[in-house]
Amino acid sequence: MAAIFAKLFAGTCTVGFLGVSAGAIKYRREFGYMPTDLESTLHAFSTFSHDSRRDIYDVAVVGGGIVGVATAREIRAKYPNKRVILIEKEADVAQHQSGHNSGCIHAGMFYTPGSTMARLCPRGHDLIIEYCKKHKLPYEMCGKLIVGDKAADVAVVEKLYNNGVANGVKDLQVLRSQEEIQKIEPLVRGEIALWSPQTGIIDFAEVTRHMLKELSANVKMFASQFQFEAQDYIGVETAPNQQAVLIRGRESGHLGPEKTIVAKNVVTCCGLSNDVAAKHSGNVVARVGKRITQTYGFRGRYFQLIPEKRDIVKAHVYPVPDPTKGLSVGIHFTPTCDVRRGRQTIIGPGSALVFDRYGYNPYFMDLEYVMGCAFSKGGWISLWRNIGTLVETYYIDLSKSAFLRQAQRLIPSVEMKDVEESFCGVMGLGVNEDGTLNYDLSLEFACPRKTVAVEDLKTFKPIDKAVENSPLILNVRNAPSPAATSAMSIAEDIVSHASKQFSW
Repeated sequence: MAAIFAKLFAGTCTVGFLGVSAGAIKYRREFGYMPTDLESTLHAFSTFSHDSRRDIYDVAVVGGGIVGVATAREIRAKYPNKRVILIEKEADVAQHQSGHNSGCIHAGMFYTPGSTMARLCPRGHDLIIEYCKKHKLPYEMCGKLIVGDKAADVAVVEKLYNNGVANGVKDLQVLRSQEEIQKIEPLVRGEIALWSPQTGIIDFAEVTRHMLKELSANVKMFASQFQFEAQDYIGVETAPNQQAVLIRGRESGHLGPEKTIVAKNVVTCCGLSNDVAAKHSGNVVARVGKRITQTYGFRGRYFQLIPEKRDIVKAHVYPVPDPTKGLSVGIHFTPTCDVRRGRQTIIGPGSALVFDRYGYNPYFMDLEYVMGCAFSKGGWISLWRNIGTLVETYYIDLSKSAFLRQAQRLIPSVEMKDVEESFCGVMGLGVNEDGTLNYDLSLEFACPRKTVAVEDLKTFKPIDKAVENSPLILNVRNAPSPAATSAMSIAEDIVSHASKQFSW
C-alpha cells in the first residue's frame, strides 16, 4: 500500500487528483502580455495532466450564472487591462437559477428600505432594461398586480406601496376595489391590489448568453472554461506581497483528469454551491453584510396554461405575500418571453425545501447537504421555526390539486384541464447565525489556508500555511431574489468592494 501511495504522489505521476497542469500558468506572447516575476516562477510547475492552456489571469470569475457573467463584464468595463477568465461547471451559462425562473423584472417594492437589495433592485431594473434596448433583446413592460383577498392584506399592500415609494419605484398605485382590479385583469378576483406598471418580463438566460458573447469577442483579454468544477483554491506564494490562487478542478462528476487555472484574484458567484466554494476558499478576513452559515435550496415548480388559455392574463398576477411565512412571494401567474421555451403563461413557483443541492427532483437526497442544513449554526433553528410552513409547501409542491387551489385564489376560473407541466427551478437562500433567512447581499473575502512556496513548485506539496497578506478571493455568499433583475447593479457592488480589498 505504501508503494502505491508513493507512486501516486511522485513527481512523475500522471494521476489527475493531485496533479498540476503547467498549461494554465504560462503567458501568451502573441497577445502582447508581458511576463511578471510571478509568471516566470510559475513555469516551474510540473505537468501532471495534459493541458494546452498556458495562461495566468488577473481575475477568475467562478460561476456562469447571470451574476457571475455580469461581474466578469463589469470587471472588463472598469479595468480594461485586466485579463479575465470565466469558469463554469456546466456546458453553458445560465444553466441553473438564471435560466429557471419566472423571468420577472422586479421593480423594487418587496425589499426593506435601507437594505442593499432595496438599492440594487431599482438600479438593476433600469440597467437591464437599458441593456435589452441597446442590444434588441426580448423584454416587455407588462406590469404587475399584487392582489389581496382578505382584510389583513390591506396593511401588507400599503406597506409594499410605502416600501416601493421609499425605494424609488415609479408609478405605483393602490387599487381598493375589485372593479379597479378588473379594469386591468378582468378574470382576477380580489379586494385590494398594488399595481406596478414598471414591472416587466424578460429572458434572463438570453441576457446572460448575450453578455458572454460580448465578452468573448475580445479573445486577448477574456476566456471561458466550461465543464470545469472548481475543487480547491491554493495560494501560490512567490515573494513577499506577491501571491496568486491556483484553482484545481475537473469535469463535474468525474475523477479526472485534473485541470488547473491560476489567477491573481478570484471571485466566486456559485449560487447554490456558494457554501462549498467558501469552504475551500480559506480563512475569512473581511465581510460585507451578515455572516451566512448555510445555504438552503428551495425548489420552485411551475405549471403553464395550455395554448388556448395563455391570454387570460396580460400582466404578472401575484398574491399578497404572507409575512408570517417569508419563504416566497406566493404562487402567481406570469406571461413569459423566453427564447428557448417559447411564449407561455406560467403558474408558480412553489417553494419547497430541497434535500439535494440541485434538487430539481423532489425524491433525490444528498445526505451530506441535508446534514449540513440541519446541523449548521442557525440551520436547525431555522428548520424548527418554519417546520409547519416547510411541510405545507412541500405538500403543495407534490400535489397538483393543492398547487391549483393556490392559483385559484387569484383566478377562480382556472381549472385542472387548463394547466400542464412546465419547468422547475431551484433558488439558493442564505441562513444567518440566528436561524433567520437572509434576504440581502452578503460577501466574504478570504485567503487560502494552503500555499505552495517557490521551493515546493516542482513537487507540488501544499503546506498548511495561510496567505498572510491581503485577501485573494471574494465569495458571493448570498445574492437572493431579485438577483437576476439586479445582476448588473450587484456586479457594480462586487467590483467596487473587490477593488478596495484587492487594491486594484
